[in-house]
Amino acid sequence: METHSQQLNVIFLPHLTPGHMNPVVDTARLFAKHGVNVTIITTQANALLFKKAIDSDLSSGYSIRTCLIQFPSAEVGLPDGVENIKDATSQEMLVKIIHGIAILQDQIELLFQDLQPDCIVSDMLYPWTVESAKKLGIPRIYYYSSSYFASCAAHFIKKHKPHENLVSDTDSFSIP
Repeated sequence: METHSQQLNVIFLPHLTPGHMNPVVDTARLFAKHGVNVTIITTQANALLFKKAIDSDLSSGYSIRTCLIQFPSAEVGLPDGVENIKDATSQEMLVKIIHGIAILQDQIELLFQDLQPDCIVSDMLYPWTVESAKKLGIPRIYYYSSSYFASCAAHFIKKHKPHENLVSDTDSFSIP
């Protein structure tokens, strides 16, 4: 493995929901296994969701860590520990979580400056990271967590509209 000073330093910023977080963290772990110095920025409650995997990678000698940010629970009217979209039990709670995520931007941008990464890999739901990376003079990689199959299915449904001639909402159809 390269020495620390020669390693590429990459920050990963997953969105705080499992369908986005899990693939971003898996990708971050792959980068670390290929010699990249990886930092995953997330909140305390979300870090617990993948702590075991990161600890395992660390004990195997990979350069991967989490950098914790404080979720503004009190500021948005949420109980402590409610920091992930999956935790929402009502529409009102979901709105508060999304607002809390938006508030994190300033805190995250300060971390970008402090950590001085060579690259930022951020979820598609953080478009503001384009400007953050530009200010730092580094690339930002857009992470889109949808699968290729889902993208193809959506394309062909839009193109061929096989659902338009259905009699009932419960009828099935084939995707061409």
